[in-house]
Amino acid sequence: MSHRGKILLFAGALVGLVASASYAFANEFIVQEEKDPNLWPVTGQNYALQRHSALSDINKENVDRLQMVWSQSSGALRGHEGQPLVVMVDGTPMMFLVSAWPNIVQALDLSDPDNPKEVWNYLKKTDRDESAVPRACCDTVNRGLSYASGKVVFGTLDGFVIALDAKTGKEIWVVKHSYPEHGETQTNAPMIAGNLVIAGFGGDEFAARGRLDAYDLDTGKLVWSKESNGTDEEIGITADTNKFNSRHDQTQNQGFTYPGDEWKRGGGSPWAWYSYDPELKLIYESNGNPGNWSPTTRCGANPPTQESCNSGKWDNKWSMTIMARHLEDGTVAWNYQWTPFDQWDYDGVNENILVDMPDVDGKPCKCLVHFDRNGFAYVLNRETGELLRAHKFVTVNWAERVDLKTGRPVKVYEHSPLKIGVTTQACPSAMGGKDQQPCAVDPKDPTKFYCPTNNWCMTDEPQERTSFQQGTVYVFANVYMYEEKPGVAGRFKKFDVLTGKEDWDIPDPYPDWGGALVTDGGLVFYGSLNGDFRAVDRDTGKVLWQRKLASGIIGNPIAYKIDGKEYISIWTGIGGWIGLPVTAGLDMNDKFGAIGATAMAKATNLPLIPQGGTLFTFRVY
Repeated sequence: MSHRGKILLFAGALVGLVASASYAFANEFIVQEEKDPNLWPVTGQNYALQRHSALSDINKENVDRLQMVWSQSSGALRGHEGQPLVVMVDGTPMMFLVSAWPNIVQALDLSDPDNPKEVWNYLKKTDRDESAVPRACCDTVNRGLSYASGKVVFGTLDGFVIALDAKTGKEIWVVKHSYPEHGETQTNAPMIAGNLVIAGFGGDEFAARGRLDAYDLDTGKLVWSKESNGTDEEIGITADTNKFNSRHDQTQNQGFTYPGDEWKRGGGSPWAWYSYDPELKLIYESNGNPGNWSPTTRCGANPPTQESCNSGKWDNKWSMTIMARHLEDGTVAWNYQWTPFDQWDYDGVNENILVDMPDVDGKPCKCLVHFDRNGFAYVLNRETGELLRAHKFVTVNWAERVDLKTGRPVKVYEHSPLKIGVTTQACPSAMGGKDQQPCAVDPKDPTKFYCPTNNWCMTDEPQERTSFQQGTVYVFANVYMYEEKPGVAGRFKKFDVLTGKEDWDIPDPYPDWGGALVTDGGLVFYGSLNGDFRAVDRDTGKVLWQRKLASGIIGNPIAYKIDGKEYISIWTGIGGWIGLPVTAGLDMNDKFGAIGATAMAKATNLPLIPQGGTLFTFRVY
């Protein structure tokens, strides 16, 4: 065992004594809070990331009377993904929100919900690392924060995880979690599960080696740390990993399926969303691409042909993989790789949504649903990892299908980039059939999902590798993205994950890069990158209400209720990968800029969308 591993085991043993005492409290607090539809206590409303509200005061009959009641500036300009939280702190309804870089946290007292009062704000002012900004591959976004045990916990782009006193905003603890000089930047919302703070980072395009860490909520001390590639011990794979499914043999140092020492820069960063099943005590973490986009440099076959590179030997495990990890020690109960030997940058980080389906192939299922960048919507048994369904939810030509017996995609080599200097066309684009923008589902109707999707294709020309250094650009590909159908950049759709059929979809000339909210009022809310915020009849797909907001929307709507009044809040602020050419001031005539984003930004007129981070809140009058 390495010296670092011994230290982690020792630290874990010590912290475990403290964690076990308060584990039940922190865990039970969140479980109880998420059952209250008046609150929005975690990123997806609940640990399952369903983004469903049981509130029905705002409904199909009165949504036309929905009006803005207040707004709040974030204090930052660009890249507002994520959502605020609404929780009770010692009997006081509070909203907590965090901005994009430089990551300003605000606390609003909602006792008078039409006129919130800011009671504190926080900005870390020491030891900041400005080099994180140009190393944030896909903009300086932040996807939110967490709350439990009187603490507000969030991450900063430059790699700090910070716990603040929810009443005062004072620092309780600060840890250095990720390091920009290693290519690591933090944009995700840390998740509190049990008495642990779970945090990852991004950086695959800067040669990071992916990792997921768990910190003690009370002290900030490191409890466990697991890599995405390397030895079984480093990853957390044990003899019991996958023992309940046919992939049980995939547990033998497969984190080394890269040529040479490429695994040290192997990517696989878990940079987006995490879900958690408190009964199974399993964390569901998905991770990103295997670093370098030039496929032959990740294939040790000689010569590197489609057949030899896709033989299974060079799968680049465990990038683009879902890990179901045991909360207490991070070991892997089961895992599944979405796109073995990736050739397109189909990051596997999209959210894993937990639902209980009454009938899947004749029996009930504790299921996990994942809409992947690669264009397939997957259904797995979240207890065992068994693959149950994989349906295309957008146009896909890189693969014919996913073989449910082997779990592997059946690739179409004509649309699979490989050779250096050879341009290949593929659908969907590297931004995926869906990127980080989360779907929503009503658990009472667990097969129907409401999803914002991308409808783009691309050409990809792999390039020679010119660097091996972490913290420097590590892409080596010329990517050009374009609309599959001119004039339609986004589609918001209702999709059945068991049948693979869509009930309806709404085409949009602008990208739909923000998340969804489904409510018991018969509505679905979502936003577009031109700033249109919409309420849709969830049965028919008819747009019932729409308002133009101050900037493009890449955030996720939430619902909450105070003093008998239901409210809807949404972040605005253009950004993310699709908005990066605007926020970073890139040359719109460079069609390969921002790894293909400039072409899409130019085609959809995003340079005409003003910047600025603002939270807008609505209710019915």
